[in-house]
Amino acid sequence: MEPVLIASYRVMLRTHPNDCSVDRILEDPDRRSEYLALVRASAVQRSEYEILRSLHNLRKRSKLPRRSD
Repeated sequence: MEPVLIASYRVMLRTHPNDCSVDRILEDPDRRSEYLALVRASAVQRSEYEILRSLHNLRKRSKLPRRSD
């Protein structure tokens, strides 16, 4: 699931280059819905909690790309 989460996060960074972060995705219902739709479009059938918790853990482990990448 991690590759899908990372790829979806990259899409979010490209779509919202100046206004995207894990915190924004977790806090903003619109960004969260957009991110979850991207993840689920890749056939990941997990709960919202599992997806967002995994995204948060990826950030804590410094596994996510940065805007400058």
